[in-house]
Amino acid sequence: MTASASAWPARPQVRVRTYGITLVLVAFTVFAARKVGFSPSTFWEVWSNPLWEKFWPIPWEWVLDGDNVINPLIETFQIAVLSTIIGCSLALPISFAMSPLTTPNRPTYLVSRAVMNVVRAVPDLFWAKLLVTAIGIGAFAGTWALSVFSLAIMVKLFSETIDNADSGPLEAARAAGGRHTPVVRTGVLPGVFPAYVSYALYVFELNIRASVVLGLVGAGGI
Repeated sequence: MTASASAWPARPQVRVRTYGITLVLVAFTVFAARKVGFSPSTFWEVWSNPLWEKFWPIPWEWVLDGDNVINPLIETFQIAVLSTIIGCSLALPISFAMSPLTTPNRPTYLVSRAVMNVVRAVPDLFWAKLLVTAIGIGAFAGTWALSVFSLAIMVKLFSETIDNADSGPLEAARAAGGRHTPVVRTGVLPGVFPAYVSYALYVFELNIRASVVLGLVGAGGI
């Protein structure tokens, strides 16, 4: 092997397709920006709006009034906590039904996965608007809307974790003649439960933010 051949590796060639994809992305970005009316000058003009002057000084009398901020803020937290508990509790058995590793039969797996895919595709604002129309304005509708949202997110994350779980303990328990539910509880749940807790905290964080948005459609909260 010569010194010239081993000193420097050959420079990788950029394919024509890479240039083409880059050009298409740039063209689409420019086209989309023009369609939505995006321009740097408009962005800077926003900061000269007199609305920003109302943010300072802070009206502490209005902020500290319970009916304006404090009580709705507490209600937002309550909605997030309750919806997280309801959604994550329902997601626990459904996630095991959605995993081919732990589901008792294939029809159960297919039906549960199809239903949850549809539920997850529906935005939380739609559920809130639907429940506000059916139940009425207030935190009760918002709680159930976020419970459905929590269920959809939690099932997606946790079922994939179950799919990737170690099947060794499960197979050993089955070989010993254990029944389905005890086998899953002792062979799979201990290994995936830490992930379940982590996902539940993540869903709670999402619900805190989502509950604020749901207040715009009358579903309670701040």
